[in-house]
Amino acid sequence: MSPNNPGPSPRRRTSTTVFVALLIGGLLLLIVRMLSMPTVSAGEVVLPLLAGIGMALAIGVMVMRDRRERNALPPSERNRQDRGMPD
Repeated sequence: MSPNNPGPSPRRRTSTTVFVALLIGGLLLLIVRMLSMPTVSAGEVVLPLLAGIGMALAIGVMVMRDRRERNALPPSERNRQDRGMPD
């Protein structure tokens, strides 16, 4: 921990909080939009809500796995641009 190398920065949780807030906000918009239609009952909202929750969970798992894999890389490769195809 020299002045030139202050060590690892504390982990910021703001990106995770924003990510979760956007997923929850999207689900709430789905529910509100479906309930605002005059021909849709509350029972018909259940299936799209479950599908939305499943999609949010799948996106969350993919993002968390990608972050875990990126954190496992050595620092020299961690900030390298992703080329889309594995080596």
